[in-house]
Amino acid sequence: MENDNDFIFQKIQGADTVELNPNHLLTLLKVIREKSVTRAAELLNLGQPAISARLRQLNMAVGEPLYRRKGHEVVLTPAGEGLMVFAVALEENMKKAEGYIRRLRGLSAGTLRIGATVTASNYYIPLSLVEFQKKFPGIRISVETAPTHELFRRMSDLDLGFVEDPIEEEVPETFQIKRWWKDQIVLIYWKDHPKADRWKNGVMLEELIDYPIIWREPESGVRKTIEREIEKKGLRFKLCFEVSGADAVKEAVRAKMGIGFVARRVLEHSNSDLLFSEINPPHGVEWWINIIEPNDKMKSRATQALVDLCMKMSNRISETSEQKTKNHSLKNAVGKTA
Repeated sequence: MENDNDFIFQKIQGADTVELNPNHLLTLLKVIREKSVTRAAELLNLGQPAISARLRQLNMAVGEPLYRRKGHEVVLTPAGEGLMVFAVALEENMKKAEGYIRRLRGLSAGTLRIGATVTASNYYIPLSLVEFQKKFPGIRISVETAPTHELFRRMSDLDLGFVEDPIEEEVPETFQIKRWWKDQIVLIYWKDHPKADRWKNGVMLEELIDYPIIWREPESGVRKTIEREIEKKGLRFKLCFEVSGADAVKEAVRAKMGIGFVARRVLEHSNSDLLFSEINPPHGVEWWINIIEPNDKMKSRATQALVDLCMKMSNRISETSEQKTKNHSLKNAVGKTA
């Protein structure tokens, strides 16, 4: 027996009195979601008679009722429920087409919509965005912050995404991942911590088991990365304190509530009352900020220009940061010798 979708599709193909109009299909989807013709008319900037006319024509194209009224609401018939599968797919493809057209805009006008995790937004992308707007002042940049899993879900509405390791989500269709900014996760502690002298040249994770740890929120890339390192070593750490954001970790450590883990970049502008040490020397714990970018054929010139600028900026700053780290290690070594 044919299923409902096959039956409806045959009805549409066989309808020769009224041609199926995609806008009518999207209109029905809007009405059902809002459960109201009036509300749908307001959102579509149309009058109720126009909405009703579209729905009548859609019914005629299919050849049987697609909805009925239940009190003040509009609900689907079985035929309408089957047709909604195609309406949802049509809506999604329209969003993709609009995103593609948006990404094709030139460098003189328009908006670049960027999604980023809080850490990427606060510490990694600002300098690149400032440089970009100096070069292309006509382009407006909109930055939205969200957890990594949420950004992956919303990429059809964004031009670029900036997310941290580890990446556990499936890459959206028409997008790809580019490794952008290599950083290192370090241990931070207050200046007069009892183990400050011992840790200044590096610390192994197993040395930290008995110390209270300030943990980031569970969605944090820094936390997930450290937890993986802990799991590799078969260690068990206690959950003592949990805060949201790298700044909160720094403040908690500064208040001597415990020690914590942050990306090296986070400490670029910290006060000298916080010290940091490499974890698991000599290799350390490597960590990346990644760019979710459109596939090469889908990139606009503006998107490509921003990605290129980001790559140059990260290379320049990483080189400076590496030199600072070497100087930091050398200073500790000299102090120990003295």
